[in-house]
Amino acid sequence: MNLRDHRIPAIAASAAFWAWCALLSYPMIGDSYTTCQAIGLTLFLAIMSLTYFARFGSTLASMNLAQIAIFLIIYLSLFLQLHDDELGTLSGILYTSLLPVTAVTVSVLWTLEPADFERCMTVASVVLCLFGISAIAILGWPETRDIGGIIQPNLFAAPLLAGFVFSQFRPGLIGIIVRILCFGMVALVSSRFALIGCITAIVLHEMTFNPLSPAKIPVLVITLIAGIVFWPQIASIMAFDDSTRGLASGFSGRDERWHLALDTIADHPLGIGFKRTIGDEAGHNGYLKIIVEFGIPCGGLLIFLLAYCLVVAGIDAARRAGKSRQQHRFECARFGGLGALFFGAFFQPQMFSLGDTFAVSVLLLLFKPGTKSIPVREPMRTARAPVQQL
Repeated sequence: MNLRDHRIPAIAASAAFWAWCALLSYPMIGDSYTTCQAIGLTLFLAIMSLTYFARFGSTLASMNLAQIAIFLIIYLSLFLQLHDDELGTLSGILYTSLLPVTAVTVSVLWTLEPADFERCMTVASVVLCLFGISAIAILGWPETRDIGGIIQPNLFAAPLLAGFVFSQFRPGLIGIIVRILCFGMVALVSSRFALIGCITAIVLHEMTFNPLSPAKIPVLVITLIAGIVFWPQIASIMAFDDSTRGLASGFSGRDERWHLALDTIADHPLGIGFKRTIGDEAGHNGYLKIIVEFGIPCGGLLIFLLAYCLVVAGIDAARRAGKSRQQHRFECARFGGLGALFFGAFFQPQMFSLGDTFAVSVLLLLFKPGTKSIPVREPMRTARAPVQQL
């Protein structure tokens, strides 16, 4: 099999991921969102199975104990589905069974060649960035923060946060442009969770990728000066003076919803089952939703395992030895992305889901397989024609 034949599966898998990201974001501009969610997921699972089914087993086997434990807890929660109406039970069982399968399928993307994986993340970031541009172009500028009076600001910002995170896997001008555009559009609708998430992602990335770089000192000084000079504008974007969104309202204005979630937890301490929450009973908070659905014992353990995975990702990002510069960048981008998404989960209703780019980003970054299943090949270099990475 020649090089071109090897590239075809990688291109197909990447294209399926790009299509899935597009179908989870662009339909928000119209009215076919639910249908597109199902089409995107089905298309991605089908193409990944056709191209890389042989890698599924080895990818799962290379995951660490914390990742495996998360899968086991999710599958054990099937018993929590056995209540109320049959349709709710069946749909809950189907969704619970499908989540780990999808997580493993997404993690197979990490087994692509580094150049192919970088390209996959780059194009995905561009696709999500263009969603924001398209939404503004079609629906108009924000009206009381909603895009065109249709797309709620946090729904609009979630794909842009994912695009920002994905762009950090690529160095150079394209990644910088995507990050600037994504951050600018998030600021436009004053989505505070996404703004802080973007800042968290880039700070964690820069702290671990090349923390001792001399260039970082003047950048830090300029940033501090700019923060002081433009503090009124920053305060306006973050809406610090908005009493309906201030600290008195639970920082995000969701304290009433959080109380509803706590009441649900008190009524069902062992959980009600994955995807069985209705309305605001999950508090519009990813962590509260985990406890509502999986119960205090299993939900608490899940949250602990998520924190453990974040710490491990940070340790991996801080270790430079034995890695190419590209692989080190991947580790740092993953750590920054997980930090941003885990913060955002305080204000996003779903941390585990198959129907939005925020949750899909969590699955991709959380379930990265061990390094043994990931090619770490440096480009071949010769004395005559040295190959330079762009």
